[in-house]
Amino acid sequence: MNWTTVVNTYLAQRRQLGYTLESEGRLLLDYALFADKKKASQLSVSQALQWANHAPSGSRIAIARRFSILRPFSRYLCSMGLSSEVLPTKLIGPTHRRLPPFIFSDDDITQLMVLAESLIPIAGLRAISMRTLIGLLASTGLRPGEAVRLQRKAVNLKHGEINVLQSKGWRQRIVPLAPSTVRALQAYEAFRDNLTPVDQNGAFFLLDNGGSMNIQTADYAFRILRGKLGLSRQINGRAPRLYDLRHSFVCHRVLAWYKTGEDVNRLMPQLSRYLGHKKIGDTYWYLSIIPELMACVSERFSSCLQVQGDEL
Repeated sequence: MNWTTVVNTYLAQRRQLGYTLESEGRLLLDYALFADKKKASQLSVSQALQWANHAPSGSRIAIARRFSILRPFSRYLCSMGLSSEVLPTKLIGPTHRRLPPFIFSDDDITQLMVLAESLIPIAGLRAISMRTLIGLLASTGLRPGEAVRLQRKAVNLKHGEINVLQSKGWRQRIVPLAPSTVRALQAYEAFRDNLTPVDQNGAFFLLDNGGSMNIQTADYAFRILRGKLGLSRQINGRAPRLYDLRHSFVCHRVLAWYKTGEDVNRLMPQLSRYLGHKKIGDTYWYLSIIPELMACVSERFSSCLQVQGDEL
């Protein structure tokens, strides 16, 4: 059996049904190369485990995830009359877990933005791009990937909004900006256009070579800043990430609502849509227990109990 041919046929059929299978497709093709090399005649549990254990990280979750990707493929093989065992569920363990995110304080964010100015080259476009990117993520809760992919035409500072065209879950969404964010982006535009007056690729965030910033360059620069701030050590299982600014935005937004006495339950659907979520449960996923938030929640709960006690 030529496993590469079988996997390509399987992926083509699934994609015709609307499944993208990008990362899954890459892993299945990796399995096909493995199986072809082994001259395997069937997909068995033992063979699937052997391939899954080649997960680069070696973590149990990564191994379980690789094994789970083969499960629907094993069912497909059986339905086509090809020799295969149907792989069992939960043989290894969970394929996902929620590691608590790091919630940046306002002071952390300010320090990161100041430290960004020390990136090499000093006073260069890379430094200012990172400073502005961090501020944008902290003030809007955009996903880092959405922010670095922004095109100039999608940033409408005259109307104070960003049109996110490549949004996860939605084709696009409009993100209103605070006046202070608009001013910061206007200052960045002026600085950027003074250094690179020629619009080479239409990207909003650029580097000193005129190329567009991508998630890899942004993550690398953030790791440098994280080290300078003394946050390189792992907290709750991993070091703080650029993506944690999105979690921080949600926590700070809800905290601000509690402090001003807003009806948080009524406003959560609005926050969910602002973040680009289709399900409000996805927004609650971003909430983390921080002391300030718990203090506000406890105070409001105590006030409710007091009111009920007075009514009785």
